[in-house]
Amino acid sequence: MYQRVFRWVVVFVLTSMAWATGRPAIACDVPAPVKSIDPPGFYDDAAGYANAVKPMRGFIAQLNKSAETGQWSCALDLLTGWARADALMGPIKGYQGYYERSWAGTDFAMVILRMPSAVKAANADKFAIIDPWLERIAIATRDANAINHLHNNLVYWAGLNLVAIGTVTNQSDLIDSGLIRAREGINDIGPDGALAREVKRGNRALHYHTFALLPLVFTAELVQRRHIDLYQENDHAIARLANLVIDAVRDPASFAKITPIKQDLFPWTFQDELSWMEPYYAHTRDPRLPALIAPRRPFNEWRLGGDVTAAWGVSLR
Repeated sequence: MYQRVFRWVVVFVLTSMAWATGRPAIACDVPAPVKSIDPPGFYDDAAGYANAVKPMRGFIAQLNKSAETGQWSCALDLLTGWARADALMGPIKGYQGYYERSWAGTDFAMVILRMPSAVKAANADKFAIIDPWLERIAIATRDANAINHLHNNLVYWAGLNLVAIGTVTNQSDLIDSGLIRAREGINDIGPDGALAREVKRGNRALHYHTFALLPLVFTAELVQRRHIDLYQENDHAIARLANLVIDAVRDPASFAKITPIKQDLFPWTFQDELSWMEPYYAHTRDPRLPALIAPRRPFNEWRLGGDVTAAWGVSLR
């Protein structure tokens, strides 16, 4: 009899977990927390950089896959495990680590933002651990002089970090700090859609225009729920930058009007770093975009919660 009761209890618990997460419960191994993220610069030591970020990127890949497959119990275990260890909050001696921590915190928040409200409500105890950790990441990003002095795309990414985490934790001061950074980017966009600081990147100028557009679009999307329309600011500047990039995707030679320097692109520049097109198309229904989006789907950007198409995409028409 006791064995039957025990089996019934196990079935009940597993069924309840499946109902709460939307998927059957699975085992979830939490990787050892990365205490401090302090790699060499991306351009300084490519091999050393790749090796140093591998553990953190592995964690993010596991977290994003859990979100993509609806394994919310696993996603929460991952976040709670690293939050308890205050992961990524150790000292940084170089500069690249500040960027990596900012991007990681953005990803964590974007995963949570796609989490069903019922799951969040049922796990308030875990968010009591996760939220303060995310706030510490955001505050460290806000106060990072290694980012703030640059006044370029990394500042815009820091703005998205602050807005995303502020939205998750309902901290308006973080959102306000993020808006300052996003507006710096929007005000940097010239009449021709170019960003003067990114033009100075020489043969990587087009890549960095694309990379800069990502956080501006996603920040604009997130603050709409606060009735803030960043799309219309600086005379619809985000659209000017988007048009510049769209033209370059359709005809890379068109970027010669911005700089005569021949452009070199990373393999991901015109693939996953075009994931801004998903929310932008949903917002604008720009008729040029379906032909660019369709062959590239699904967009998967590790800084933005993984499968951007699943989270933000709409039917193309």
